[in-house]
Amino acid sequence: MPAKVIEAIRGLERDRFRAMVDGNGPLLDTLLSESVSYVHTNGKRETKQQFIDGITGGRRRYRQIEVQSQDVLPVGRETCVVTGRALIEMEANNGALLFPIAYLAIHAQEDGQWRLVAWQATRCAIE
Repeated sequence: MPAKVIEAIRGLERDRFRAMVDGNGPLLDTLLSESVSYVHTNGKRETKQQFIDGITGGRRRYRQIEVQSQDVLPVGRETCVVTGRALIEMEANNGALLFPIAYLAIHAQEDGQWRLVAWQATRCAIE
C-alpha cells in the first residue's frame, strides 16, 4: 500500500480526534461507518449515532486528545489497522480527567471513502 494511503489514514485519525474535541457531529458522521463498533475504555459499546449524540449532546466532553504513538498497518487493499497510544483529557462534572489509553482502530474503504469501522481503547497505568 502506498505511503500516501498511510498518511491519509493518519490524517483521518487527526480529523476524527479534532472533531471529537470540537463537538463536530457532521464531520464525525462522515468519518464513521454506519456500522461502526465503538468500544470505550470502560467497555461500553456504542453505535455511530450513540457516539455522535454523546459528543454533540455534551454528555462526553473531550478537551484534548494527544497522540503519543501511532502505527498504521495496511491489511489488503481496502483495510488499515491503526494501533496507538494517546493522552485523553476530558471534562467531567467534578473537573478534568486526564488518562493515557492504548487503542486499536480499523479503517476500511466504503464506497470509495475511508471510514472508521471499529475502535477499542483501554486505559493504561500512568507511569
